[in-house]
Amino acid sequence: MSLRVLLTGAGGKVARQIRPYLAPACAELRLTDLVPVMPEHANETAHTADLTDARALPALLEGVHAVVHFAGYPREADWATLLPANIVAVAQLWEAAVDAGVQRIVYASSNHAVGYLPRQRRIDGRASPRPDSRYGVTKVFMEALASLHADKHGLRGLGMRIGHCAAAPSDARMLANWVHPEDLAALVRVGLQADYHHDVVYGVSHNAASWWDNRRAEALGYRPRHSADAWSALLADQRSDDAVAELYQGGSFAAAGHVGDPERPTRAD
Repeated sequence: MSLRVLLTGAGGKVARQIRPYLAPACAELRLTDLVPVMPEHANETAHTADLTDARALPALLEGVHAVVHFAGYPREADWATLLPANIVAVAQLWEAAVDAGVQRIVYASSNHAVGYLPRQRRIDGRASPRPDSRYGVTKVFMEALASLHADKHGLRGLGMRIGHCAAAPSDARMLANWVHPEDLAALVRVGLQADYHHDVVYGVSHNAASWWDNRRAEALGYRPRHSADAWSALLADQRSDDAVAELYQGGSFAAAGHVGDPERPTRAD
């Protein structure tokens, strides 16, 4: 691809894992984070910036064809922490991208946007949001904002509801939601090239136990190479003792602070 791509949150855990697979596909991979990031590939450039500072965005986005957005606070927190990083920065980034003529944004949503759906229910990207946390609510906001800008301004958006990205799964829940970094990078590359308007798909490898129907991602060209199935016998018994965590897709995010009957949030929809 002869694309100039801005990768936000480039110093974060997930972005660091996908960079070796993503960089070779770009003419320039422009890295940005709150803290300095070291380029590791010949076509990477690094820029330290705060996405909540609207004045920093035009220079970051100058000449950029696409944004891969991984910046943000990556776990549950209070609103004082989440609002700047996951709401204000997101709103400003999309508006600045429209002004800069960016063509598309491939962004890290999360399984926690639908984490209060039961594991027994298989869903696709059209499932209604059921966030399991304040963090999950911020991801629902991002998906809605991306949809708005796709409809109103033609800024294409591909939301990836990412499971758990790591070199290998480490517990029973990950037998369903694990994604290898190479597969996640492949999904990002699909988002940089495929023909879509605004879509939401799942950042997950080819796991037999998955709760997610990812046929839309496959229709766009996603072909995951990895699977958690090889770890099934080893990890099947490594489950949480919390009934809420085991019932809902969001696991411990759903369980934290949950009051009363584990099945209380379940509804027919």
